[in-house]
Amino acid sequence: MPTLQFKGKNIIWNHHLAVPFHTLDEVPELHYNPEKANGNMIIEGDNLLALKALLPQFAGKIKCIYIDPPYNTGNDSGENKGWIYNDNVNGPLLKDWFNAEVNRDDLTRHDKWLCMMVPRLKLLRELLSDDGAIFVSLDDNELHNFRTIMNEIFGEENFRNIVIIRRGIKSVQAQFETVDKLNYGFEYLVIYTRNEKFRFKKFEIELENGKEGSWNNHWRGTDRPTMRYEIFGIIPETGQWRWSKERSIVAIENYKEMLEELNISDEEITQEQIDTWYKNKCEESGEEFDLLRLSKNGKPEHFIAPSESKLASNLWTDLKPNGSSQ
Repeated sequence: MPTLQFKGKNIIWNHHLAVPFHTLDEVPELHYNPEKANGNMIIEGDNLLALKALLPQFAGKIKCIYIDPPYNTGNDSGENKGWIYNDNVNGPLLKDWFNAEVNRDDLTRHDKWLCMMVPRLKLLRELLSDDGAIFVSLDDNELHNFRTIMNEIFGEENFRNIVIIRRGIKSVQAQFETVDKLNYGFEYLVIYTRNEKFRFKKFEIELENGKEGSWNNHWRGTDRPTMRYEIFGIIPETGQWRWSKERSIVAIENYKEMLEELNISDEEITQEQIDTWYKNKCEESGEEFDLLRLSKNGKPEHFIAPSESKLASNLWTDLKPNGSSQ
């Protein structure tokens, strides 16, 4: 597996082991009550020390981790103000190098960012459970470096997704006739797990107005001769039917049954009538079933049931960005 070399890596790679354990001190004025908090805590302080403090109690127990590290854009003003790497690492030369503000003129800012991230990612991996996942917000300034270092720490086999998330588009470029690059309209959410065998539950998004039923071509290009049989007097010469012969025949009979019950012809029936009949039939029987018919263009097509949700993908542009109307 390819590895990423950067300045300070040999010093920082095991730095998390040298970070001392700290106790978490209660703040009396916040009236923290562990019994009523259901295990929830708000910790104020250096995140590296906090992660190490959590380790004795929560190692291997955290199912979901989300972090939002500095994007390392190199800007030194506003919300992207330069940051300082100030972990207590050994070596006076490294300390001088680390303790300078990271900005666009710093040619080693990517090295410093990786030195900051590595010990935290190592501790986060120790906290993550076998059925857990870590979600990390980034933009393209460090995405390429982050993927490589995560493959080293979490394992390439545990990479799951890069999710595209819509973000508000800043209007600052509107005052200029030319720009050095296009405005950013999205950012990333990178997902890794602790165990490659872990599986997420099917992720669906609820649709505001639902989705009506539809029909899909029953033929597909995958070449499986055993799945080429006669239906509607058609035997494909290449490719295959999508279902077994037995399932397809039952689906054809189900469609005929629907037409008989509604006392309507295939030419007259509407999609709304099909959807209504299908929903009622599923409620009566307590199970879903198949429908298969010959389309108007003479090709077999199977029914895609109406749905109140849709399968989610890694494209989340339907989420409205915070603080933006765009």
